Amino acid sequence: MAVNIEQEIRPSSTAVVLRDAASGLEVLLLRRHQQLKVGGGHWVFPGGTVDPDDVADAKGDRMTAFHLAAVRETEEEAQIQLDQSRLQLISWWTTPPSIKRRYETAFFIADCPGQQVVVDGEEADDFLWCHPGELVGSHQQGELALMPPTLVTLTELSSCATVADARAFYDRRPVPDIHPKISDADGRVCMLYGGDAGYDSADPKVPGARNRCYLENGKWRYEFSAS
Repeated sequence: MAVNIEQEIRPSSTAVVLRDAASGLEVLLLRRHQQLKVGGGHWVFPGGTVDPDDVADAKGDRMTAFHLAAVRETEEEAQIQLDQSRLQLISWWTTPPSIKRRYETAFFIADCPGQQVVVDGEEADDFLWCHPGELVGSHQQGELALMPPTLVTLTELSSCATVADARAFYDRRPVPDIHPKISDADGRVCMLYGGDAGYDSADPKVPGARNRCYLENGKWRYEFSAS
């Protein structure tokens, strides 16, 4: 019997929690507990799968279920209560077919002025607030393990000075539905995204626009250019 790959994709939500600090925009990252088999030690945004209670509470509204999951997971992992009405959808990410566990993940930005983070100690064992650009720099120095969706989102946010700037940035662009294609670029793993000149053919050597991540020396590097 043929396997329907689409049935194996799990819906999930991620909350990119932002705050305005004296030094500028800061974003919250949690460190996945280092004993976890999947993603242990990586720094991530709060989030997780949409569960049956989220679906039931959403009363059949699919987007509401994603919202509820983002709020619930953030409270469970960091004890931060988000205002559901303030969630702003910024992207969709779907895991490539070659990956065993596949997710369709909604990424939302949210803000939480004045709230204190307390990690759950089970899924997350540490947290930090920092400017997105500094987090990208720490990753490039090998000090912070990030996965591509986190790296891409932080890179986008690094040009924003405030929460209002971030909201305006994402208001100005269509919400991308990202289905990465994994390819080989001279021995390096290359993750191609829509808009990259090589995306349709899954050929990273095609000249033109760039929207991709390379895995180099154990860490990801994001490359973006319009032409």
